[in-house]
This record gives sequence, C-alpha cells and structure tokens, in this order.
Amino acid sequence: MIKIYADAGSNLFPSILKEKNLDIRVIPMTLQIEDEQLICYEDKIDVNEFSKSFYEKMKEGKKVSTTLINPYRFMEEFENDVMNGNDIICFTMAKGISGTYQAAKMAEKELNEKYQRNAIHVIDSRTAGFGEGLQAIHAYELSKNIQDFGALIEKCEQFVYKVRSEFTVDKIKYLARTGRVNPLMAKGADLLHIKIILKGTNDSKIANTAKVPGRKNAIKYLADTCLTHIDKNIKQTIFIAHCHDYQAAEQLKMLLNNGGLNSIEIYDYDLVTGSHVGPGALAIFYIGENRD
Repeated sequence: MIKIYADAGSNLFPSILKEKNLDIRVIPMTLQIEDEQLICYEDKIDVNEFSKSFYEKMKEGKKVSTTLINPYRFMEEFENDVMNGNDIICFTMAKGISGTYQAAKMAEKELNEKYQRNAIHVIDSRTAGFGEGLQAIHAYELSKNIQDFGALIEKCEQFVYKVRSEFTVDKIKYLARTGRVNPLMAKGADLLHIKIILKGTNDSKIANTAKVPGRKNAIKYLADTCLTHIDKNIKQTIFIAHCHDYQAAEQLKMLLNNGGLNSIEIYDYDLVTGSHVGPGALAIFYIGENRD
C-alpha cells in the first residue's frame, strides 16, 4: 500500500481531512507564541477561534516563531509504515523557504538504506499552504488507482508544476521580519499602502510579482491572475486561505464567481505559514499553467 504524508504547513487541518475523508498523515510542527507552545495540529484546537486571538497577538507585537521538523521525527513517523511493507510519498514545504524538505530527505535516505528498498520518496512541493495540500490530496486520489510506486511518483512530480500559489499580505513587515523582504522596502510600502503580490516559483522560492495600490486592487489582481491562468479543462476546487480576514476572502470568491468559477472553498490559513505572512494575508491555490 502507498501512504501519503505532508507536513503541518500544508493547510490540511484534521477537520479538513475528516470532512474530505482523506487518509493523509500530516506531520506536526511546533508554533511558539511568547512562552506558549502549540503543536500544529496534534493539540486539539478550533482553528477558526484560535486564529482570531493568534493574529491579534501578532498585531500586538507578540513574538511568534515556528520550529522545523527534525529528521528523527520524520524517521519515527515513516518507519512503522515501512516496516509494515508500505511505500511513502511525503510532500513538504518548499526547500527555499523551509529546512523541512532537507530533514525529510535525510530520513528518506537513512530508512531506504536500512530496509534496502526505495520505500520513501520526498517531494519538494515548491510552495506551502494549500499549494502543498493540493498536491497531497491529488497524490492520495491517484493512489486509489495507481499501485505502481514509481508511476505514482512520476505523476506527482509532474503535478508540482501545475499547482499555482499566489498571495498578498496586509502588512509587509511580517515578511520582512523573516528576511523574505527588504525591511526598508517593506516600511515604505506599508506607509504608502502599496500591496505586493507574491507567488511560489519553480525554484522553490517566493517571488514578488507585482505591486498595486491598495487592498482592493490586490484582491482584484489575485482574481484576475487566477481567471487568466487556471486550467478550465478540468474539474477542480479552488482553495482560498486567509489570516483572519474572511471578508477579503469572500470578496475574492465573489470576483471569481463573476468570472465563471464556482467551485471555491475558503479556509483559515495554516498557522505555520500564517505566522510568517501575518494578519490579513490572503492566498489562492489552484491548478493552472506552469507557474513560471
């Protein structure tokens, strides 16, 4: 049997897995808020309710950080399945923004050597949030009909480049804090109410693709980009994620509806990547043309 794994940056909350009947193992990550520690998503929390207080704390300037999954945790998670004769495909956040991929690859190498078979294959999703989650869901659905491990890996690797992830942030200072944006540029943009549009790239990084005046224009830019690049030849669900700004998510959904897209689901942003993009961040994830 082939088992599908993802990390906690995939936006696949336990409630979503249950709702969609997905047998995907999400490996938890640690979120630190001042002196409070949360294991995402082993601790039983209401993500919607928790998000409200979490992003308020970020606005108040509370110190927030995340902890990488170390190789030993990956080994603990993987080994039982490998011992039972199962194969594993594991998706991680982009290696250009997180060390999780490298940790998973170390576990892959050690266990494949220990059991003398290529039982584990780690895939760099080259994105995060539902971009990673979409890939894990796609792999799980394919695994119901494809039992050849090599064939499934090949299809999953090809699918990586079809998943588009675009987002905007309300305050660029949160990205600047993590080193992903120049602090001086961030300060100037926030003062002038300039909003940046970002995306996951094929080389596993986050790239700034546009600067627009104001939040309303940023939301419209996300909608227009999706309407331009989405693959209209397949049936798919578009995922919108927000950092406690449901109104903005609904505005984005309405623009997509007006453009003829109706299968849209809105969720809270996963807390791991949400801690980096900050309150008010808004993202869209879908299958489309090559992301570059």
